[in-house]
Amino acid sequence: MKNATIERQNNFDLLRILSTFAVVLIHINAVISSRYHLNFLAGFNIPTLINTVTRFCVPCFVMISGAFILNNKENANFKKFYKKSFYKLGIPLIIFTVTELAILSIYLIITHGNLLEPLTRLVTGNVNPYWFMFMLIGLYFLAPFIIRIKEMISNKCYCTGSIIWMVFACISQGTSTYKVSYSFGVVFSFLGFFLIGNVVYENLRNIKKMYAILSIVVSFFVFIFTYLVRVFTGFWLYTVDPYINWFSPFVVIASILLFIGFANIKISINLSKLSSTTFLIYLFHTRVYLVLLGGIEYIIPNTNKPMVLIIILTLLTFIISLILSIIYLRLWNHFEKKYLWKERWQNKSLKNKLI
Repeated sequence: MKNATIERQNNFDLLRILSTFAVVLIHINAVISSRYHLNFLAGFNIPTLINTVTRFCVPCFVMISGAFILNNKENANFKKFYKKSFYKLGIPLIIFTVTELAILSIYLIITHGNLLEPLTRLVTGNVNPYWFMFMLIGLYFLAPFIIRIKEMISNKCYCTGSIIWMVFACISQGTSTYKVSYSFGVVFSFLGFFLIGNVVYENLRNIKKMYAILSIVVSFFVFIFTYLVRVFTGFWLYTVDPYINWFSPFVVIASILLFIGFANIKISINLSKLSSTTFLIYLFHTRVYLVLLGGIEYIIPNTNKPMVLIIILTLLTFIISLILSIIYLRLWNHFEKKYLWKERWQNKSLKNKLI
């Protein structure tokens, strides 16, 4: 039984790693495509294809979170869950957000830019790609409420309600735009993926291997179909708002199919160590690729092979971000043990409970 649990975990670890790489690729593809005028929004070209097939990353991240968080009844304890989540995700996010805003402030001082911009970004939750984390905070806030509601209704009602919520999210995001990443409209829409991830995890992990593989294959072809539709119809499936791209009906269907497929495959290789760095890779990668891109453009001002640049820059960014994540974790673990941060945080929680 223990081995089965490990195998099930490994498949989600693999999906988490692939999703992280896809996030890096999305951002670098967009930057390079825009700088070299590759027109990645429409037309038969590889950047357009990359920008389409990588769209599973954010939905799958959210579904993985929903799968495990909503499956744990202990997370219904508000204080315990919020404290645990803040220690695990909140503290690193604060560290990286403050660092990023400090770098931006220094840059604006040097270039005589608008010094209110860092404050505006912080208030709206649009600090580089950290919008995802600010949105996720909203989902984490709702998690204990959802778990408690789950206990009061039947599984059939919960599954039906989750599907209806996902459909409503697609309609809502297809007709709305937002300037704040933690807006209720954004959070409640991504709640659809959060719920669906849990529904799949608890109800659809026993399908045959053949159907699991078929689900992944069909997912790939749905993304290709999405690419073709975007080519022939322009950009109508997506609006400018960054929080809508993930809610194209085709992207939703393809992402869920991919998640179902991965939920039912078995991976024997232990990927937990690499998977544990994905959150930090996400936090590191933007600053890393911007530094790398600046260096490359200084050395090679003009290139006639932007696609090669996309591939090289993506691989370098992922690897360097991974190395920085490992260094960060080792430093954090060292000081955590030396100063007993985790024990003090837990004891504080225990002390408050006793009081």
